[in-house]
Amino acid sequence: MCTLGMIRAAASRCVPLRHVGFGFTPVTPCLAGVPQPSSLHAPNTRFPLQVRWATKKSGGSSKNGRTSQPKFLGFKALHSAKVEPGNIIIRQRGTQWHPGTNVGIGRDHTLFALVPGRVVLHYDLAKQRKIVSVDDGTLPPLPSRPEMKKRLAESLDLEKYLDMDGEGRLAYVQQKIKEISEKDNKERKAALETRLMEKGRRKFDMIDLTFL
Repeated sequence: MCTLGMIRAAASRCVPLRHVGFGFTPVTPCLAGVPQPSSLHAPNTRFPLQVRWATKKSGGSSKNGRTSQPKFLGFKALHSAKVEPGNIIIRQRGTQWHPGTNVGIGRDHTLFALVPGRVVLHYDLAKQRKIVSVDDGTLPPLPSRPEMKKRLAESLDLEKYLDMDGEGRLAYVQQKIKEISEKDNKERKAALETRLMEKGRRKFDMIDLTFL
């Protein structure tokens, strides 16, 4: 028979409580020589053990958090927009757009106007580049990318093109591109000569060397 003294002595030798998560899990009392019911050893399925984990991940540090300023990239003057010398046409990272006639480029790839005129966005089919120029009234028509592709398609002989193999088609298209580029260069040189010989034009500037 268990006495009150035996129970108190056995309970004093046991760890009373163990901290788990946010609650306390009682440790099974080691009552030596004290008969215990089987329910003390069976797992308690009605009240499973709960462990609390972190509910929010700790944030990392960043060197350019809320202090970095916006870069305001993109076009500042679109096609046919009027610009003055020094006006920024586009801010970009890398040369997605290349400088053409009457357009300068900065160290951060910013394109800006060198002369007063209107912005012209066109395409170099031979180099496959998108170009920005400023037309001051003396430049020939500068076609855009869709217009250049249309010119190339119209210049091809379809029957001759279909009779060729892959390498022959590539060489044929490259030859047509070269012919179109040479024709455009002749028109630009003729426009340059007309401009340089124009009466009452502004004095010679280093900008004129960009046309050569």
